[in-house]
Amino acid sequence: MPKIVIDANVIVSSLFGGTPRKAFLKALKTCDVYISPEIGQELSGLLTELESKLGSTKIRRLRSIIMRLASYAKEVNPSKKLALSRDNKDNAYLNLCLAVRADFLLTGDKDLLEIPIKELRSFCLNRLNIVSPNTFLSLE
Repeated sequence: MPKIVIDANVIVSSLFGGTPRKAFLKALKTCDVYISPEIGQELSGLLTELESKLGSTKIRRLRSIIMRLASYAKEVNPSKKLALSRDNKDNAYLNLCLAVRADFLLTGDKDLLEIPIKELRSFCLNRLNIVSPNTFLSLE
């Protein structure tokens, strides 16, 4: 099975249905999903951060989505720390991708989507494909 890391923005967006939700569910069904303690902390923090914007019903649904992810995902604590993304907190996803030799990083984040393949290869992320939910859904 392909190995995948899912960015928090896809997880939050899956709350609203559509393409992110379909991509999230496809990833859970067809891939080995990975999470790190650092990403888990980011997701927990998002619940608090978004509560006033989303309201209690949507926060309960988001908590349920995160718990579903946690039940499917394998937790790995990366030992190497990369500094590759323009946004430093995105490096947690790249660190995890490197640690598990991920095939995919599912994200809607432009900072990640715009990293050149040549740069990924220079950081030993040879097999990594950084893809949007739309692109992920189009893959066989």
